[in-house]
Amino acid sequence: MERHEKEQAVADLHGVFRDVQTAVVAEYKGLSVAELDALRRELREVGGRYRVAKNSLVSLAVEGTPYLSLKELLTGQNGLVLGYGEAVDLAKAVTRYAKEHEQLTIKGGVTEGQFLDAAQIEALASLPSRDALRAQLLGLLSQPATQLAGVLAAPASQLARVLNARQEQADAQASPQANGADA
Repeated sequence: MERHEKEQAVADLHGVFRDVQTAVVAEYKGLSVAELDALRRELREVGGRYRVAKNSLVSLAVEGTPYLSLKELLTGQNGLVLGYGEAVDLAKAVTRYAKEHEQLTIKGGVTEGQFLDAAQIEALASLPSRDALRAQLLGLLSQPATQLAGVLAAPASQLARVLNARQEQADAQASPQANGADA
């Protein structure tokens, strides 16, 4: 690779790091091309990409970005798992794939400027998605309102039951008298 090609590759990678939400370094030693293509397909479904680049070029590209802490992970045959969407979804996809293919080893990553080691990425993968968390929060917030509506409606429904029971009682008393008047 000539110098101007390297400079262009570093500039391209720097642009990638400027645009992504999450980046994970994973060693792929021993994976076939078909297996890497399967990983790429899975990552595309969650708004992610898999990219292989020379460690020295990645090391230069992360300078001046929130992904600078990835430099210490750049040894061996690495690939970059890049996420443009939800970090949880990306972590789930790469963790699931790493469990199915032992040759892929997650080393660590960065999301929203926060460095995560391999264990933290697995913990992130165990979280529910942002939409699921929002639904849970909405359920928790609406529960007191539902309970309040039930409490406020209870006296009215109790009054309606009492009035209904009184009406049935009055009808039952009036019914024998009407039968007795006919006889």
